[in-house]
Amino acid sequence: MLKNFFLVLLAVLVIAPAANAAAATKSDTDYSIAYVNDYTGDCGVKRKNSDTDEAIQDLYIPLYEGDTLEAGPDSTIEVVFDDSTILKLDPDSKLTIRNLVRKDKTSTIVELIKGKVMAIVKKLTEKEEFTVKTKMAMAAVKGTEFIVDTADNDSVGVYDGAVEVSGLDKSGNVLHKIVVNKDQETTVSKWLRTPGRPGKLRPNFVKRYREMGDLRGKIEMMRQLRGSGRARKYKIDRRTKRIENLRTMMRNDPQRFKNMSNGDRGIVNEEMRQQPYREAQKRYNDQKENRDSRMKEYLKKKKPDGNNDDKDNSDSNNRDNRDNRDNRKNREDREDTNSDK
Repeated sequence: MLKNFFLVLLAVLVIAPAANAAAATKSDTDYSIAYVNDYTGDCGVKRKNSDTDEAIQDLYIPLYEGDTLEAGPDSTIEVVFDDSTILKLDPDSKLTIRNLVRKDKTSTIVELIKGKVMAIVKKLTEKEEFTVKTKMAMAAVKGTEFIVDTADNDSVGVYDGAVEVSGLDKSGNVLHKIVVNKDQETTVSKWLRTPGRPGKLRPNFVKRYREMGDLRGKIEMMRQLRGSGRARKYKIDRRTKRIENLRTMMRNDPQRFKNMSNGDRGIVNEEMRQQPYREAQKRYNDQKENRDSRMKEYLKKKKPDGNNDDKDNSDSNNRDNRDNRDNRKNREDREDTNSDK
């Protein structure tokens, strides 16, 4: 009896925490405020309180407060937030997600450690904020399209809307701030640490108008997919298509695969390993759509019957009304006849 008691106690102490941990992990990954929407080349993410980088080898990896993203040479990373804001990190760029608050007030703060970041931010309310910080500057946004570039001097270029740009001292305190409007840019000098007078966009910003348009098209499509409830299907189809393209490349151009860097080959191999899971996801989603479609057809067929019932009821009411009118008219005729007599 005592032995059985200890076995049960051991099961509670070992199995229950494991189950709770699994549940917590599922809960964390099922919903995240931000995720990797796309990437090219060698990219990595360093989780909060971790000393090692994880190679980004899949789309839609969830991101959390404290995570640091880094795009290597000839590499880029796109990040989408739950409010349909999108960021794109340029090659040789590094960014940390400092703040992701989703309570009474919505606050997103990212710090660009090096390189460039392009952003399209939805129009924000008074209880929402989106900020990009560097060591020398802070760009506070209310719904706009812009680029922040960290170099010897930090620059902010605005393509649409307006951005409030502040110069920061070495302790992070605001020294001076200005508003930069559409088709303008400003530079924060590393010596003065204050933003200069806004001027027209320079050629290095102007040449990226098309790229900004492509990014705008992506986020507008994501907003439509979310509104129509088709975002999940789109993500599954996109992942499946990615694997199909890689298989085609390996079959038609094997030399290209051999010439890839170790990082790129690792990404391809990881995609191949994920194929059975992606296909299972797609089958499940297709089956769910078929069930939903059949249910809609069934309800659609049932709807005319209900309309007929309504029509029958309406016809019956009309007949009753006519009968009542006839009875009333007959009664009035009899009263007139009696009065004449």
